[in-house]
Amino acid sequence: MKTQVMLLLLAIVVTFVAVEGSLGPGIESKCKCIRTTSAFIHPRKYQHVDIFPQSTLCRRVEIIIRLINKRVVCINPETAWVKKVVSIITESKRIVPSEETST
Repeated sequence: MKTQVMLLLLAIVVTFVAVEGSLGPGIESKCKCIRTTSAFIHPRKYQHVDIFPQSTLCRRVEIIIRLINKRVVCINPETAWVKKVVSIITESKRIVPSEETST
């Protein structure tokens, strides 16, 4: 009887972990970045930058840079240089070319 109860509890825990996708607070298995770096990477080396906002799948902002040499780097979004790069990227996306007017 005790064995059946233990197996049932184990099955419930395994099901919960599979459905929730996490093993506890702060341990998300759906995040794309396991480790981040704060080391400066010059923008000339960027091929592509992806910014993933917080979501139900991952509770943190993730910034992934694909470099020209095809390496993929996850960077810490709280670093000062990263915040500056993100603000430049978001500002450049907001700029709409103005129509020339003839006077």
